Amino acid sequence: MAYTYKSNTTESISLEEFIDTLNRTISSGDEDSLLACVDPLFKISNNANFFTEYLNKQLASDLSDFQNANVYSEQSYMIYECKDFYIRVTYWPVLSNNNNVRDSQNELFSYDFAHDHNFPLLTAGYKGGGYITKLWEYDYEKVIGYANEKVDIRFLEEVTLAPGRALYYRPSKDIHSQFAPLKEDSLAINIIMKSNKYSDCKQYEFDMNKKVIKNVMHGSSSARFGLLELTNLVYNSTTIDLLHKLSKTHELPQVREESLKALYNIEKTNEVWKIGLQDIDKSVQLYSELRIENNT
Repeated sequence: MAYTYKSNTTESISLEEFIDTLNRTISSGDEDSLLACVDPLFKISNNANFFTEYLNKQLASDLSDFQNANVYSEQSYMIYECKDFYIRVTYWPVLSNNNNVRDSQNELFSYDFAHDHNFPLLTAGYKGGGYITKLWEYDYEKVIGYANEKVDIRFLEEVTLAPGRALYYRPSKDIHSQFAPLKEDSLAINIIMKSNKYSDCKQYEFDMNKKVIKNVMHGSSSARFGLLELTNLVYNSTTIDLLHKLSKTHELPQVREESLKALYNIEKTNEVWKIGLQDIDKSVQLYSELRIENNT
């Protein structure tokens, strides 16, 4: 099951000490090394001033470089990044009484949005009462990965990420859906591991009522996959040749599969999916087989 932790320390550390500890502890692709950072994560969350000091430093500048490298929405604030991990603070507001504002909040902050991650994420409550999260698990290896695919999902627990509580979201295993804090705006601290080890796995949005995959998510790679989709509108023979090359040689199975989809949208023949049948990745093979069976 997903890992949940309760703090047993009142000790605090500075942001510099926190970063130094993580650099000495985290090894890319080693989830145990990330879990070894639970204690320092609680210690930085006990530091009531580190994020205020960070904000003040940003406000003292002209803000021209503020969060320039941040690929996330205004909900997330990148604090530190290196080759193995990054640290961010996330904002979770209480829902507005105004229906229009509430709808916008639900979309921007991904409330009631059941999804998984293909990377390890360790997070702790920092300020406020904390968001509420529901947790489920599923077996990634038993899923092909297409919209409306049935998935065997098991409910785990419901947790409020208040200060003194931490959660570890297992990659391509835990499904979670966040809900707004009930009484006060809140902040959380995240440590996210970076590793090519996890990039082969797809990320999914789930329909929990129907117990199916709702969408395949591309996250920060959306622009890359959006470019592949655009080839249906603008292409020539060189475009087709390049799509054929990507569908066979790109290192990421998601890119190979999306290249096949783009090719099919252009060529409209199941010969495209026969390429996928020869793929080394099982999910690409099974998806191609499904498309041939349905002649789509």
